[in-house]
Amino acid sequence: MVAAAGMVFLFLLVAAVVLNVGWWLRDKRDAQNDVDAAVLAGAQELSDESAASAMAEAWGAKNGATAGELVCCEFEDLSGDGAADLIRARVEREPGLLAGNLLDIGTVTVTAKAAAGKQRAVASCVMPWAILGDPTAPPPDGFWGLGPGDLYIFHQSEFMTPGNFGSLRLYGQGTQDYKDAILNACGTSGGGCAQGEPIEPGEFLECETEPGSGGINTCDPLAERYGGDCHGLAPDDGCDAATYLQAVDLAETATCWDRKVPVPIIGAWPLQGASTPIDILGVATFYIAGWDRNPPWGDEDVNGDTVEDDAMVWGYFLQNEPVSEAWNITWGYSDDPFAPTRVLLVE
Repeated sequence: MVAAAGMVFLFLLVAAVVLNVGWWLRDKRDAQNDVDAAVLAGAQELSDESAASAMAEAWGAKNGATAGELVCCEFEDLSGDGAADLIRARVEREPGLLAGNLLDIGTVTVTAKAAAGKQRAVASCVMPWAILGDPTAPPPDGFWGLGPGDLYIFHQSEFMTPGNFGSLRLYGQGTQDYKDAILNACGTSGGGCAQGEPIEPGEFLECETEPGSGGINTCDPLAERYGGDCHGLAPDDGCDAATYLQAVDLAETATCWDRKVPVPIIGAWPLQGASTPIDILGVATFYIAGWDRNPPWGDEDVNGDTVEDDAMVWGYFLQNEPVSEAWNITWGYSDDPFAPTRVLLVE
């Protein structure tokens, strides 16, 4: 009987511990959900710290975090532009322990921390090329008519001279601006189509074109950025993709992540060889699957149909990456002016 009583007591003790741990984990999960919701809501208002704090506190309360439980907020300037682009907060509360007195646990505090910020969706300059899209099929219901799994040639106009094709004046119209955009330096001067003008919802950005590619062979900056050379030698990184699924996998690897680049989607091609304005519908993310490294450039058969495609650079549309309409992008000069921003948890 003594042994049985001892076993019953031990069983109850173990059950109490299990229930308490489960309760604590539930409260920990709830607290994490509360603080995640708070900072995600607050980040929408950045860089206005007062508005971000108010929004975080409001959404914390909606999710069950009282003013005494939500410790809000701290801010950071990650981009170095003098404005806050990250908000940090935490939730502290006592869990609902079932047997605190029995186990003599004392006061236990559940703490959950989170931080959210506005970050560029793709850490790359927008390439000075273009893809033809359908203006009647914007996100989120469509992708400007783009299809995942389809291979796209990054031409802004028809093939013109070896190694060159028409480009957009995104950051400027000079040779160095074109080269810098490919090298992820975003151009060297003004004069491009990104002047920071506000665009009303539903409107497109008007941008001029530049016949040719700014006076340089497109392969040169690609080789400088990714390796190899422009005489048939591919970079020794294993990042060329022969299929869409391969491109998706490679895009998530550390060595090939830099092949993900924003490319403008345009409504119509300009006249052959003419610097006529065109409409940029938005920006989508593509994976650079390869480029023609062997002169004479532009004689590559990209899709395998035994016909030369006048292709200099080609790649795949990544549907799982952000696709932004022109009117939802802040167009202007900065470290990465064209790439869309998104709010996400960073801690």
